[in-house]
Amino acid sequence: MPLDEGKGTSVADVSTNALTGTVKGKAKWIDGKFGKSLQFAGSSDHVLIGDEKVFHIEGEITQAAWVKLDKLPGSHAVIFGTREGGGGRNIGFGYGMNPGNGIKVWTNGKAGGFKDINDNKTKLKIGQWYYLAYTHTTGNGGLVRIFVNGTATHEEESKNPVLPAGKTGAVQIGTWGGEAWPGAVDEVRLWNRALNDAEIKFSMQLGAKEFATPVEPKNKLAVTWSQVKSSW
Repeated sequence: MPLDEGKGTSVADVSTNALTGTVKGKAKWIDGKFGKSLQFAGSSDHVLIGDEKVFHIEGEITQAAWVKLDKLPGSHAVIFGTREGGGGRNIGFGYGMNPGNGIKVWTNGKAGGFKDINDNKTKLKIGQWYYLAYTHTTGNGGLVRIFVNGTATHEEESKNPVLPAGKTGAVQIGTWGGEAWPGAVDEVRLWNRALNDAEIKFSMQLGAKEFATPVEPKNKLAVTWSQVKSSW
């Protein structure tokens, strides 16, 4: 979901799923890393995408987005994900930051039981664009790998599988449960597989135009556009 509309309250993805989202609160359209982006300032500012089967991911997942902070978060801050309240498996997938300016991935066990994966060594700076991504696989001990600007910065076994939440719900960009992202988000991407290192680096070179048409960047890597085209 490139977030390139630049106006209005409706956003669309560039995949064959043809999903749409609704801009909520006082989120503002600003210039992004590629084209336009949305700036979030409060807990009510977000994009809401309805619960769809394409989000009920199992086995492997990759999330990625370009983000920029207007200030450091004072609490957990969500880039995008899906989480319903209550007990049991209430997280499907999600990532963002923790209050210590670390990058955070939320995972949840088959019968509940959180395992938060944190990269607390990488510190983000205010006003700078970053391509934040992670992969999570059910195999390899539930391995989670966090990437910043195409480079792996943290690896840790979560011991948790990639599964839909016990109670599925809407996907939100910019918050969940009031845990708001304090800045801009652009080029929101989701895959139902774990991209490798080269694919992560390749994907950060692509804007919405390149995802929609098979054009390769000038300094192409040893992967093709079709390999990294997002499932959402």
